[in-house]
Amino acid sequence: MAASDKLGGYATAFGALDASGIAANVTADYKLLDQNGKVITKKDLPGYIDGLKKAGKKMDITNVMVDGNMAWCKWQVGKVVGAGLITFGDKGVSQEQLFYF
Repeated sequence: MAASDKLGGYATAFGALDASGIAANVTADYKLLDQNGKVITKKDLPGYIDGLKKAGKKMDITNVMVDGNMAWCKWQVGKVVGAGLITFGDKGVSQEQLFYF
């Protein structure tokens, strides 16, 4: 699958707050760096997404910019707003750094 397809699948699954869909589009060594330096791995996604669902039913993703193997977006779940810097390739998304507003 092409890198752009993996990124699209990742974004679509995050929009739906679908942990299994997110996991299908990340690498085995995926890491998401959340607030306060907490690292979320692929196996941690179900619990992490359950926590996000407490803030809202879906994630709105806007202002997407892609440059090579990196993407930047703005996101919002309920009243929680932030941005993400994503690294991806043909094998999927390998990492994301979250920033909160």
